[in-house]
Amino acid sequence: MIYFIITTSLFTGDSNSIRKEQYRKGILTLYHQIQIHQIDSYRIIIVENNGFRSTYLDEVAREIDATLYYTNNNRLPTNNKGYKELQDILDVIHFLPIIDEDFIVKMTGRYILDETSSFLEKCKNRTENIDTILQYGSYMKPSSEKMGDCITGIIGMRCSYIKRIEKPRESECVEWKWANVTLEIPEHRVTKMTELGIWICPGSDDYFLV
Repeated sequence: MIYFIITTSLFTGDSNSIRKEQYRKGILTLYHQIQIHQIDSYRIIIVENNGFRSTYLDEVAREIDATLYYTNNNRLPTNNKGYKELQDILDVIHFLPIIDEDFIVKMTGRYILDETSSFLEKCKNRTENIDTILQYGSYMKPSSEKMGDCITGIIGMRCSYIKRIEKPRESECVEWKWANVTLEIPEHRVTKMTELGIWICPGSDDYFLV
């Protein structure tokens, strides 16, 4: 089983904004790519962290038969968005529940998986010996070598390792924490991507491919 956890955080008055279209496109593109790659054993979970209420994500979830889970984690006493996002994922793991042996793909909801990406193919064809699929380095400087930084726009990891990820301090990047836990994984159990094939827009509405 592969659990696809898509993280979202809606702004107040977001119903007709560009973010609405970004989230819708990002989520539906992932869903269609899952069908194209014929991944049979999967479940999609959309998580939003501004409290339970009715949003347009309810409609999107129904359209693709996904589970939608609301948290209050955007109200946590920190400005570190990565901390809040990690807590969202841990809450989903507890809520479902997802067991340690399950494989989780975390994706940022506004990001868009390119049709040329090999990420889902690697997920589909992974063996039970693979504990993580990721791109090391930063989005400004990707790397094919193991290091203490990675791109978390889309990342795959066995649940047991996600539960070991440390919460970042206020000034720390959560990407460092994701990468650091993979340094504990034996080399032969790590699939290192040379490119992710995902369009990202960190901190803006301008997309670029990594």
